[in-house]
Amino acid sequence: MVESIKGKKLNKGEWAEFYVMLKLLGEGRLYTANKLLQKNYQSYLDVLKVIRQEIATQVLEYIIDEANSVVVIKEQKSDNVLETIPTKEFEENARLLFTGIKDAKGSSVPAPDSVCDFAQVIYVSKPKAPAVKALKKQFGGKNDIFIEVRDGQTSIVSVMGFSIKSKFGHNPTLFNAGSSSQFLYKLSGCDEAKMKDFNAITDKGGRGWSKCKEFLLQNNITMEFSKTKNPIYNDNLFLIRESMSKIMAWCVKDRLIDSPKDYEVMETVERMIQANPLKVPNTHIYYEKAIKDFLMAGFTGMTAGKPWDGKEQVNGGYISVMDDGDVLCYHSNDREAFRDYLYRNTHFEYVSADKYVWSRIEKIDGDYYLPLNVSVRFNTKIR
Repeated sequence: MVESIKGKKLNKGEWAEFYVMLKLLGEGRLYTANKLLQKNYQSYLDVLKVIRQEIATQVLEYIIDEANSVVVIKEQKSDNVLETIPTKEFEENARLLFTGIKDAKGSSVPAPDSVCDFAQVIYVSKPKAPAVKALKKQFGGKNDIFIEVRDGQTSIVSVMGFSIKSKFGHNPTLFNAGSSSQFLYKLSGCDEAKMKDFNAITDKGGRGWSKCKEFLLQNNITMEFSKTKNPIYNDNLFLIRESMSKIMAWCVKDRLIDSPKDYEVMETVERMIQANPLKVPNTHIYYEKAIKDFLMAGFTGMTAGKPWDGKEQVNGGYISVMDDGDVLCYHSNDREAFRDYLYRNTHFEYVSADKYVWSRIEKIDGDYYLPLNVSVRFNTKIR
């Protein structure tokens, strides 16, 4: 008997993974998106099966039998059929899950009881299923769902891994900040007393970063990028390109020190193009490509704290659950459109100074340094 998920609470992004599974098996088609994340009716993938693994010894295949309008559930590499269920039941339960979760209050919410009962029937006890081990080795670890698809234009059949982001929860992050993602800036005009006063600044129970910026300005304290604090993050950035740490450090300083507004990635890069801090030719091409490479690396597996091999860990692409419940994707054939989407629809986000261990001046070998830190998050409005 499969364990029931009734009463289990997950955040909306985690429920989105189960929703996508139900939606795809119910409809049998995954449409691609244009650069504005709008449905492209002329480009789609036929969904042939979804592959899941909840326990180490069992991989399940959910195979769409289009001729009979059913989904056949069976163990991989076995002819033993566990269940045969009409596709309309997947479609209906996807609708019930979406309406039940979208407007629910709280950071963690349960699914409707009827959807939980259906999950038990289709052998789902972990809505956010772990990656299929064999496919994880082949494709990497950033995939949320594995699907066998047939390209609607070429008829080529392949297994693809997709990362899932949801628009009906909080806007998801593309690159998560952590204590390992700090950039270190050497200060001029600082001394022991100023360091003590700066580090003691608070406002309404928080760090009060706006007051910190005022203090730096009023005391004529200037800064210059020194290094990426964590050597692992520095090595990962180096794999993207040799100058990547300097480029990202410029963006971080722009977000937290220099720019009063327009924290979107694209606007930040436009300012960097004008400043040309690295004194390179073809500034527009150089900086835009560098940041797109960073965004793509962050999306496909690169983090600040874990050594990265430079490989993209999503072989298929990206699925977005839209506000209205529609499910759209970018896949490997739409790489440039997806890179452009990331570039146009993300921003540099302020993160907690205490949680992510930054914003307080440090004295190292007689010199004063300030660590700065940001994350990259998707925007609310698509453009």
